[in-house]
Amino acid sequence: MTLRISGMLLAFALMLGLVGCGDESETSSSAPAKVVRKAPQAAAPPVPSAKAPEAEEAAASADDAEEVINTYIAEGKRDPFRAFRFKQPEKLDTPAGPLADFDLAQLVVLGVVWNTKNPRALVSDPEGRSFVLRRGSPIGKNNGRVIRIADDVILVQEKFVDFEGTVSTKDVEMRIRKSQGG
Repeated sequence: MTLRISGMLLAFALMLGLVGCGDESETSSSAPAKVVRKAPQAAAPPVPSAKAPEAEEAAASADDAEEVINTYIAEGKRDPFRAFRFKQPEKLDTPAGPLADFDLAQLVVLGVVWNTKNPRALVSDPEGRSFVLRRGSPIGKNNGRVIRIADDVILVQEKFVDFEGTVSTKDVEMRIRKSQGG
């Protein structure tokens, strides 16, 4: 008995669901109207017709108006695939030399000649090669330049360029290691 009643209730619910799925535009005037857009179609070859030229122009302008709605105009807008680096960093006109391949922390100060008109320093790279530095010598990956050589220190000024293109400078001291007797 309960099986028969549950079957009837299920059939009644399905029938109400099917009746409720009808087109609401006929029964309800407060429902929003559906907007249907035509999909763009391939252009067919022109067929000579006896239509008036005004009707053909109106049909063509309606097709053009629909194309304007469906097109994206990128003029004046930022390219979404372009990186945030807006300005290109400054390029050096002079060659940087072999010490530009290393970070300043990788280089070791071996010795300094400082009590002369032209102070100089001896620096070694990780591969064991030695280089003599003067004031103005390029050094390091960040466009560094030697600005001062003193008795136990080499002062290097590095230039950094951030993502907006702003150039900032940083002074880095390179010292002789105390284990070397400096």
